[in-house]
Amino acid sequence: MKTTDVKYAIPLITGQMENIDLSVFNSIIGQKEAIKKLKFFVGAHSEITPFPTMLFTGSQGLGKSFMSAKIAEALGRDLVELNCGTIEKADDFINKVLLDEVAGDRGKVILLDEAHQLSPEITTLLLTLLNPNAANKNHISYRNWSIEYDFSRITTILATTDAHKIFKPLLNRCVEIYYHLYSNEDLFEIIKYYTKGVKISADSVDLAYACRGRARDAFLLSQNIQRYCTMENTDELTKKGWKGLRSIFSIHEKGLKTSEVELMKILSDNGPMSCSNLAIKMGVSPSNIESELEIRTRELGFIRSSPKGRCLTDDGRAYLETV
Repeated sequence: MKTTDVKYAIPLITGQMENIDLSVFNSIIGQKEAIKKLKFFVGAHSEITPFPTMLFTGSQGLGKSFMSAKIAEALGRDLVELNCGTIEKADDFINKVLLDEVAGDRGKVILLDEAHQLSPEITTLLLTLLNPNAANKNHISYRNWSIEYDFSRITTILATTDAHKIFKPLLNRCVEIYYHLYSNEDLFEIIKYYTKGVKISADSVDLAYACRGRARDAFLLSQNIQRYCTMENTDELTKKGWKGLRSIFSIHEKGLKTSEVELMKILSDNGPMSCSNLAIKMGVSPSNIESELEIRTRELGFIRSSPKGRCLTDDGRAYLETV
């Protein structure tokens, strides 16, 4: 496998340019900064100025996969989604992704999810495929073929929570779009969107906090609201009904989980602690503390790092007085 300047190459996409539909973005709630940029690139898309290779960064559950699907819809293309931890060899990527799923008569949007898990071999292949140039096309030789990768018909999106782990030259081939935590107002609008036909008289702010700043959590909560209404044969989520749901799913004030409250109580009882000692106290691994249990409490400003280790903030102490 190598780059090639062969005059005649097999194009992965054989169809014509698609119809652009910017109205796809009109119904999306939140992430206005990202949408503004994406609409610009979709609107400017052509053979001369194709939609660029993208890097979607930000915490989990903020809509990176959802937005990739919307981009495919706006460009009139099919979405091909790949978890980067599942394929390590360049041959497998060419056969199972490019030839089996991408090749055809319709344009494609390839979403490389968990892009920080890209293997060195596939990273090297992508450096060739995604290398920007005036022709907006690249070619690779594979077996007896020369394969054409046309930027005007194939859009590539890398999505990750850990962009710093991606090989820097590959990052430099991308336009970065950062996804922010959602506001409580946007989260409540998302809940209403997915619970059409349900009257919600429970506290909107309390419901929004249970979504933990993330659209994915808002969608999941909406599903449980629908389940509750079906079980209770009602079309309304009252304060009493929401209290019952919170009890079922152990949702504490500000949407915290029991394990997160436990973490804060340990810090309250023991003072500043290292990640290792905190992990021992909770019976989990340090990586579990760093990648999951402390994320939301940090976002809310309830814990912080100090020279002596993790410790509660004044807001964190005030929170514990309410639970």
